[in-house]
Amino acid sequence: MATSLVAAAETALEDMPEDALLAILAFLAPADAAAAACTCRALFAAASSPALPLALALRLGLPPPRPSPEACPASVRRLFRSLHRLRRLLGLWRRLPSSHSGSPSLVAFEWAPRATLAASLLAPSNRGLAVSKSPFVTLSVAESGDTVAALGEVPVCVNFVGDNHIVVEAASGEDEEEGMEGGSPPEEMYMHFANRRSPGAGRRRRERQGRRKGGRMEPEHFVRIPDAEPTKARPLQGLWKGVCENKTLEFYIISYDDIGGVSCRRVSENRGQNSGYSPVFWTTDATFLEPPFSERELDRYSCLEHIGVVTCGHTETWNKAVSRILCINSSFDLVHPHLLAPFDDTRNVEGRIWLYEDGTFGFGFTGSNSIIDLKHVSMDGCIIDT
Repeated sequence: MATSLVAAAETALEDMPEDALLAILAFLAPADAAAAACTCRALFAAASSPALPLALALRLGLPPPRPSPEACPASVRRLFRSLHRLRRLLGLWRRLPSSHSGSPSLVAFEWAPRATLAASLLAPSNRGLAVSKSPFVTLSVAESGDTVAALGEVPVCVNFVGDNHIVVEAASGEDEEEGMEGGSPPEEMYMHFANRRSPGAGRRRRERQGRRKGGRMEPEHFVRIPDAEPTKARPLQGLWKGVCENKTLEFYIISYDDIGGVSCRRVSENRGQNSGYSPVFWTTDATFLEPPFSERELDRYSCLEHIGVVTCGHTETWNKAVSRILCINSSFDLVHPHLLAPFDDTRNVEGRIWLYEDGTFGFGFTGSNSIIDLKHVSMDGCIIDT
């Protein structure tokens, strides 16, 4: 009996129809799909099939790609790799601070019509909690199966340095993706920067820039914002937005660490080495206080004022119920530049997070009379309130 079960398991993969094998390969990265193709003849045939990019497109909800009439295995692999590359870019990214860049720090990659991936720069708008989107980079798949990227009408390259780091730079006519796909992200990041500083690298870069028209484009580096939306287990994580005391809209990134701690950083548009990603609050224990709350906690919350947003001449009123409370610490002077009372140590100020029943939350600190309320920037992978 056991022998027959083992035999059935060994032949089950070979007996599966091609469309089922294509669906399996569509869930794999190109390198993993190539490795799977070496395991049996059925997977090898499926990995070489012109229908493989179609299976990936169907999985991503994209229009069917149009492969070349004389599609060869090499062109099929290019098309499959390009679609997978566009999928990897989906989501929110943060620009690394640099001295030459004054553009918004946040970028969102979203699907656009005709299987195009469009990147938009996110910035605070002048309409309350709304977020403005401006065009950035557009990526599409050419008839050859290769990825084509453009910044307006200028061709650019969007290269991966590991899984969570990309570089946007002027097109050089060279395919750098293949040399930057393998290896661990730290090693790739080190090699990427080291190669740019190696003998001859500057000369080659200047030669490429000399062939370009329209001036010199500095490479721009972006890192992925992982876990950009909250979950039931981690209700605070993700990218958030909120109006501060000076009535300006700010973005906040909140992340959990491996030992249960929570940290928050503010993403600003100011120039400088550290100004673009400054710490706001942190805690080593993400255990919430559950109701019923003590009189002291209720008094603390009731004495604070929510910063209202003025829209169409009316100030937003606040009537949300608090479901849980979290104790936090903060670099207070980075959030509120003017304290109501002096402190000996402004680097360790006690505060609270008030989680509301609708899943949003607000935070405030000792010495301040206001609460900064935060709302979602994206939901189900789509930017909201634009």
